[in-house]
Amino acid sequence: MKLFKPLLLLTFSLIIGSVSAQDMHYTMYNMSPLTMNPALSGAFSGTVRLGGIYRNQAFSVSNARSYSTPSFYADAPIIRGFRKQDWVGVGISFLSDKSGFLKLETTRAALSASYHLGLNKAGTSVLTIGFQAGSTTRKITQPDPQDNNYVAIAASEIFPTSVGGGGAGGIGDPTLNANDRMLGNYAAGLLFRTLINDDSRFELGVAAANIPLTKRNNYAFVPTGTGLTRPLLIAAHTKYEMPINEKFSIAPTAFFQMEGSAMEILFQGWGGYQLNEDFKLNFGLGYRFGDALNVLVGADYKDLRVGLAYDITLSSLSDANNYSGGVEIGAWYIIKKYKKPVVKPKVLCPRF
Repeated sequence: MKLFKPLLLLTFSLIIGSVSAQDMHYTMYNMSPLTMNPALSGAFSGTVRLGGIYRNQAFSVSNARSYSTPSFYADAPIIRGFRKQDWVGVGISFLSDKSGFLKLETTRAALSASYHLGLNKAGTSVLTIGFQAGSTTRKITQPDPQDNNYVAIAASEIFPTSVGGGGAGGIGDPTLNANDRMLGNYAAGLLFRTLINDDSRFELGVAAANIPLTKRNNYAFVPTGTGLTRPLLIAAHTKYEMPINEKFSIAPTAFFQMEGSAMEILFQGWGGYQLNEDFKLNFGLGYRFGDALNVLVGADYKDLRVGLAYDITLSSLSDANNYSGGVEIGAWYIIKKYKKPVVKPKVLCPRF
């Protein structure tokens, strides 16, 4: 409890500032744990967790061709660590993002591993370090030059000026390399989780992605050497779950990420209502600074969790998308297979 208040103050002091929305993001970030922080691999009670999330945005904008981002993952705590209260987790994740007029496709596959260090014998406080390694492939589909939107949209999508320096010519420039671009992708993260009491839980994590461990870091579809390299992505997240009474619970959460000049900050407040022992309804509201209001609903049934989010655009983009910022649906299922204890029979001598 002594650590809780300082950590909570530190968390929310980190998540203060201005924001400019990013194209690739999830409103229900907690439903995509392995893309948020590799330290979340195996951070659950069970045998295997299987999950996925799908996001579609800008579907209401004429000629935008929308932005869709599906992601799938599986993770598990596999073996005990060096001590009884420690364990090792592993995970695999896959993400695909298709963006806009040029159908810019980003595909990422990654493997992650984590070590969960129990800070006390009861296992109520755990510090985790995680690492993730994978590859990212980016490619574009050249549109028909006769399309009226060709010149207007294409340049901003191939050459994002917010990412690094460099620069490039316009569409049709001979320096444009439309072949697939493959990048090495590495991430690391820290995670702290603790039980405040029997029913309240606190979580705080921080992660860094796009760590340049290899030279394969040229971001744009231009020859290597232009200086347009992938910037480091820094993310932080926190969650506090607590009951109000036997039926109601609340879970305020926050998420921050920054990549180059782009920054994203989300605050969300979830509420829960326990209908019976197996079924719980979840609902809430959130806000992505400078962008959208999040409407959140979901449910827990035994070891299955599902969620649905709808973004109502509040920025100037509302004039183009009619306030329809995006929709997400996500789910995970935790498989629990425990070994039955082997009880050795004992011969009891009867008393006379």
